[in-house]
Amino acid sequence: VVVAGGGREENATGVEVSQERLMSSDQTDSKAEEQPISSENLRESLKKELEFYFSRENLSKDLYLMSQMDSDQFVPIWTIASMEGIKVLTTDMDLILDVLRSSPMVQVDEKGEKVRPNHKRCIIILREVPETTPVEEVESLFKNDNCPKVISVEFAHNNNWYITFQSDTDAQQVLWRTST
Repeated sequence: VVVAGGGREENATGVEVSQERLMSSDQTDSKAEEQPISSENLRESLKKELEFYFSRENLSKDLYLMSQMDSDQFVPIWTIASMEGIKVLTTDMDLILDVLRSSPMVQVDEKGEKVRPNHKRCIIILREVPETTPVEEVESLFKNDNCPKVISVEFAHNNNWYITFQSDTDAQQVLWRTST
């Protein structure tokens, strides 16, 4: 078990959602009206897209986003809202801000004007666990009264799973308990 920073190895999910949404928008000729995406699905797609932008992997390659950061790594939220993958999903700044505030992967400033990556060590990586392992089975490893709440469990690739906790302290607590 290894603790790693925020972000994911494989972040294509959010991009795929955006591309699907773009394609469905282009096909309105044959439909009277496009079916609106449900509020829950919109929030989840938006969360994945936003977390993708701020992942370590994306930031290591995204020169534009890096160029928009101030000395404290904050980016204006309107900059994020104007990115194609976000605009395709929504232009509702209140919704974008709400989703950003609810994500443990980013930190929003007090005024709600800027956001930055929250690359604390709140993720535990489980290695050599096959992709075919049911998510419920992986989650069950962390379900007991002494374990902090798990935020998310997701398969990365190469038989690695990312287990995200709310804080570095929670992740360290889990590691400490498993090593003793």
